[in-house]
Amino acid sequence: MGRFRKKRVSSASKRADALYTKLKPHIVEMIEKNDPTVTGLDFNQIEANSAAVGDLLAKAAMLEALAAQPPATDAEIAEARQEALKKAEPGLAAGRKPDELSMTRMQDKGRGIKTARGDIRYRREYLYFPDLKVGIFPPR
Repeated sequence: MGRFRKKRVSSASKRADALYTKLKPHIVEMIEKNDPTVTGLDFNQIEANSAAVGDLLAKAAMLEALAAQPPATDAEIAEARQEALKKAEPGLAAGRKPDELSMTRMQDKGRGIKTARGDIRYRREYLYFPDLKVGIFPPR
């Protein structure tokens, strides 16, 4: 008799399922709008309906990937310290060394970004340097 093994579902597959569940109502709506029984439907409308769902998928995938990003690495923090000194007013930055700056890590600061699919808002880590009155979103 053969053994049955339970197939493991990968993390990526679980994330894809969650993304599909979130987008399914929009996909259903698009299919309904493109139904052959809709009178007066032309190709431009079919394309627009389909592209709208594609844009939603792209935005949702970007947001999901951004949410999965790890905290800033030591190298990124060192880079942010250098950048903070460059951004600070000269009087506040004078005589300060990057590694001596006090820093507060804020985990969920809101941020907006313009993409080819439109604006998206998300939350990410933010590094604030109170001595300089400067904040930096680490690279990524």
